[in-house]
Amino acid sequence: MEGILGLALLYLALASVGIADVALFRGLTAHYLLQLHREERRAFTSGLTVVALVAILVVILGTIAQNAPQGSPAQTATQLTVGLLGLLVGLAFLVGYGALAWRVGERVLHIFGVAEPTPGWCVLVGTLLIVVVVWVPLLGWALGLYWLMLTVGAVIQRLFGGLTAEPTVPPTEAP
Repeated sequence: MEGILGLALLYLALASVGIADVALFRGLTAHYLLQLHREERRAFTSGLTVVALVAILVVILGTIAQNAPQGSPAQTATQLTVGLLGLLVGLAFLVGYGALAWRVGERVLHIFGVAEPTPGWCVLVGTLLIVVVVWVPLLGWALGLYWLMLTVGAVIQRLFGGLTAEPTVPPTEAP
């Protein structure tokens, strides 16, 4: 029962982040989505490079922190640096998560015959699929890691000069 509750809470948290990304930062999320559509390999390569470099730095800094004298400023500084690196990668993932969920949900809804899915439904369906697939033993972690690298790569490309063309954001309908 605790596993199902944790899964449901993870879904709610990620769906909330995705909806907030799409609702509050629609243009930026659309740009990440365009980045994922046009240059998926480049986004994956950028994400793989950044995640690999952060992992190597975390291992090196963790070793330095373990070998430093207990309670020394060097140990504290390296531990803070490791935490900061983790936070930066996590923040990059959360910033780009809306685009990833939008893309995955859009593909799933197109498979089920929905011609023009709205971004909100795309994010909800995409988040459901992402959460369920990542929890699959043996292969789910690999797809989750791929999605992490793809999302981080799209954010890194946007920060350091990716696509030059601005995306066209479809106008929202007024009720």
